[in-house]
Amino acid sequence: MARVVVATGMPQGLLERSRPVADWCLEWGGHECNVVVNISELREAVSIEPPPLLRDILDIAIGALMSDIAVLRGSNEAWTRDIELLMPVREPAFWDENKDRLAGILHALTRDNFRLTFCAYEPAAEEELLRPSGEAAADVDCVSALSGGLDSLAGAVMLLRAGRKPLFVTHQSGNPQIRSAQSAIRETLEELWPGVASFAGVLLQPRKGGRFAFPDSREREISRRSRSLLFMALLAAAAHGTEVEEAYFCDNGVLTVALPLSAGRIGSLSTRSTHPLVLSDFNALLEAAGVKVTVVNPFVYQTKAELIREILRPVLRPDQMQASVSCWMTGRRQRPCGGCIPCLLRRVSMLAAGAPDEAYEMDILSDPMAYRGTEADGNLMDLLTQVVRVRSMTDAELLMQWPQLLDLASAGVSVSDVVAMYRRYAEEVWGVVHEHFPATAELMAAGD
Repeated sequence: MARVVVATGMPQGLLERSRPVADWCLEWGGHECNVVVNISELREAVSIEPPPLLRDILDIAIGALMSDIAVLRGSNEAWTRDIELLMPVREPAFWDENKDRLAGILHALTRDNFRLTFCAYEPAAEEELLRPSGEAAADVDCVSALSGGLDSLAGAVMLLRAGRKPLFVTHQSGNPQIRSAQSAIRETLEELWPGVASFAGVLLQPRKGGRFAFPDSREREISRRSRSLLFMALLAAAAHGTEVEEAYFCDNGVLTVALPLSAGRIGSLSTRSTHPLVLSDFNALLEAAGVKVTVVNPFVYQTKAELIREILRPVLRPDQMQASVSCWMTGRRQRPCGGCIPCLLRRVSMLAAGAPDEAYEMDILSDPMAYRGTEADGNLMDLLTQVVRVRSMTDAELLMQWPQLLDLASAGVSVSDVVAMYRRYAEEVWGVVHEHFPATAELMAAGD
C-alpha cells in the first residue's frame, strides 16, 4: 500500500501526524510546493467562482494525478497498485458519502485500488481561488477539452464548423512536444476561425525542490490513466464558470469503448479515458454535487478514420493535422514511435481516410519481421488478431467474446451501433493493410 498525503489545505497537526507514515506528500500553492498549478488563464475565462464541492473535485483530480505519477507500477501481477490517499476537502461529509463512487471512477480509469480518506480543508491565507480576475470570455456556449491529440482537434473543428463558440480547456504539462502540439493546434484554430473561440490552459506538473520530495523524472510512472479525471474536472469548472452545461471530451469510438485487444490487456492496460461508463459515473457525481454540467463524448460511434475524413480533411491541411500528437512515447522520443497502439491506430486511420502517411521511428507495418519479439510486435499482433476476430464473428459471438459491451446500455449507448462501428474499423484496418503493407497482410491472412 502506497500512502500519499495531500498537504495543501491540511491542518498542521494532522499533517505532522500523517507525514512520518506517508510515502509521498503533495503540496501545491506557495513557494515550497512540489506540484505546480497555474490556473490564471482559466480564472480569466470564467465569470463565476466554483462552489466548494466543485473546488474539491478539482483538488481531488490534482491529487489523484500526482499520486498516479509518484507511485510506480510494477510489471505483470504487480501492475495494479494499492494507493491510500489522504485528502483535505471543503465538504468532508459529502465525500464520506460519495467516496465509493469516486473510488469507482478512479478504479475504472486506472484499475488501481484507491483507498480514500478525507479531512476538513483549512485554507491558507495566500490560497489562489478560481475567482474571476477580469472580464470573462464573451458568448461562450460550450466548453471542450483540447489535449493536443487528433481526436480533440476533430472535436474542436466540429464545434467551430457548426457555428459554436467554445472555450477550449487544455492541460499543460512539462512535456515540450505535447505543449508544442497544443500551441500549433491553437494557432490553426485561431487562423481558421479568428476571434471565435476562447482558450484556457491550465499548467499542472511536478516540481523538484519543494519542502516535500517528489520522484525524479526517471522514477515517475508514465501510464497516468487518471489524467482523464483532471480533464473532466477542468471541463466541469470551465462550464460552470461560463454558465453553460455542455462539456465535450472527444475521442474516437475504438479507444472510447476500449475493448481489450487480448486477454493480456485487461484492466488499465486498455485505456478507458472517455469510456461511456466513466463519463456516466462522473456526471452522476456532478449531479450529486449540484453542478449542472454534463460531460459528453460525441464520437462514441465513429472511427478515427471517419473523424479524419469527415471532419478534419475538408478544412485542414495535412501539416495541420500532423502537428497533433498521439504517440504514447511523446516527449521521450524525437518522433512518434510507430509501434504503440495509438501510433498504429493513427497511421492506419490516416491512410484509410486518404491522408498522407507520416514519418515514424519504426516502420513495423512495412517490415513486421524486423521487430519480432519486441513490444511493438506484440502490439501489432494483438491489434491484427482483434481485427480478424471482429470481421469473422457474428454479433452474438462478439457479445460473448466481449460481454462488457452489454454494460454500455446502462450509460445510454447503443450496443448495436458500437458493434457496427467496430466492424467498420476492422474493415478500415483490413483495407489499409492489404493495400499498403503486404508483409503485414500475410500475417493477417495466417490468422484469418
